[in-house]
Formats: sequence, C-alpha cells, structure tokens
Amino acid sequence: MCGRFKRGSDKQRVAKVFKVTAGLDETVFDEGDDLRPQSMQPVIYTNDAGERQLELMRWAFKLPDRLLFNARSEGIDHAKFWKDAFQTGRCILPGDAIYEWQVVEKGKKKPKYEFTIPGQQPFGMAAVWKLWKNPKTEQWEKTFAVLTGEPNELMAPIHDRMTTFLEPRDYDEYLAPCARPPIHLLRILPASKMKAKLVDATPISNRQVSLFDSQ
Repeated sequence: MCGRFKRGSDKQRVAKVFKVTAGLDETVFDEGDDLRPQSMQPVIYTNDAGERQLELMRWAFKLPDRLLFNARSEGIDHAKFWKDAFQTGRCILPGDAIYEWQVVEKGKKKPKYEFTIPGQQPFGMAAVWKLWKNPKTEQWEKTFAVLTGEPNELMAPIHDRMTTFLEPRDYDEYLAPCARPPIHLLRILPASKMKAKLVDATPISNRQVSLFDSQ
C-alpha cells in the first residue's frame, strides 16, 4: 500500500522528468518527507488539449465509513468504483521514496522502512483521479488514489501490498488517452530495482537486517 511518501524533487525536476508543459505556473507545491492522505499533492495527467498537465489534487476519497487513498491494481478496469477513473482519469504521482511499517506482534513498535528506486528521482506512482464532492464544503474536487499490487521479494517481509510503480518507458502510454486502458502496465516492479532502508525502530530479526543490507 501507499500511505506515506517523500518528495525531494522540486517542480522543475518533476516537470523535466515527466515532460510537463501545462500548469507549471499555477501549481505550487513543497517538498516533504511525511506526505500523507487528505493532503493536496501534485499529479501529472494528460489534459483535454493533449498536453502533459501538472495539478494539485486531494489525495484520498473520504467516504462515510472509510478513507480510500489506495486502489487495487488487480481488476481495476472492471471495479465498480474505479473503472471509469482508470479509463479516463489515469495520472502519475511523483515521489522520491515511500514508507512502510512492518506488521509485528501487538504492543511492539513497528519498524519503519524507506523504499527508493535508485536512478529514478523522482519515480512515478500509478494513480487515478475522479471528481468527488467534498461533504464539508459541498464543492466538487479532483481527488486521486494511488494504485497498489502484490509485493515483490523486498517488500513482502514488510507488507502484503505494494505501491504500483511505473517504468519510465511506460509513462507516455499510461497517460495517453486510449480505447482500451493499459492494464498490462500495472506490473510488479522487480526487487532488484529497489532499495530499502530501516529509518526507525529495531528490526525483528537478523534475517531481515541482512535482507535489507544486501540490497
């Protein structure tokens, strides 16, 4: 899953990596290392004029019984809540690291790990957006969710879900309007392309220490 992430890249770097040509002057955002759901975050999508657009959107749909900040990659093209967004609202969330907390026995502190993709600063997280009516303001907002899938070998000891990262070569296809949504791009990123670092708390076992130190 993705519930916290870091962005160290500034707007100019994001624009260069994702070939953004629209919305640069209007979009102001800060870097941060504890970015979380319900905040306003910059995403990239293709606008009606066919330009690569940068725009701030709200991260997470606030429903009466839950907060939807992730969407499952598996079957998203048929999912009742998400299929229209995957058809017409595909977008990319830029980031430089994600954070995950390892599930441990009740009462123990959860080790926090930082995951990065060396050579990709920023990387692109697959996401979808759609219009959502904020119940507090009664205003319609552009709101997005990050896609997740099965974990790779690096993530599996920490969490049973993982952010769906896009390969840079797939950015254009993912954002391009198309008759058939590109479900084939929602692949599991190989563990060999990622790095993990313990940033808080003590690992549960030496096995996990060696796993992360060897990557």
